[in-house]
Amino acid sequence: MISAKKALPILVILFISTISSYAVQRYLVQQNASNQIPVRPELATTGPDGQPLIRPEFAMADINGQVRNIKEWDGKIILLNFWATWCPPCLREIPEFVELQEKYGEQGFQVIGIAVDNEEDVRDYMNETEINYPIVAAESEGVELSSRYGNKIGGLPYTVIINRKGEISDKIMGELSKIKAEKILEKLNIKL
Repeated sequence: MISAKKALPILVILFISTISSYAVQRYLVQQNASNQIPVRPELATTGPDGQPLIRPEFAMADINGQVRNIKEWDGKIILLNFWATWCPPCLREIPEFVELQEKYGEQGFQVIGIAVDNEEDVRDYMNETEINYPIVAAESEGVELSSRYGNKIGGLPYTVIINRKGEISDKIMGELSKIKAEKILEKLNIKL
């Protein structure tokens, strides 16, 4: 049996830890309730001043060696997709992006793929899969570009939708379905 003298310090420690846990929990609940920052601030499409984010510019060689500049598609709605050959959700998106490009390309819609992957693996994948939009293989440059477009955690797939004015209208972390993409395009005046 534990003597009262030995039990007292244990009880004091338990009491203090219980009170501390309760205080921390109350603080976190209050912070969460008063916090006006979006749950996923990296997916925000406006800056701190409330103005739309303008797409960062870039120029990179595509898989065929042709230098592609984002300015090439000024005035179009752009679906900029960051992906990799080792990413199953990325590979599931590609056939749907091919369909979207085919269906809405004449209305001023353009898909651009930025493979955050090595060129050899991208070429091997493209030999097996027909893709009707430009693909850039950009390992570390792709990661840096993805970050400039708001992907601070480096997750894949990551897609950015850019409107005809060059403003970022949507950022999607994770797999983008054709249905959700079409809802975004409709909002940007693409006729479905």
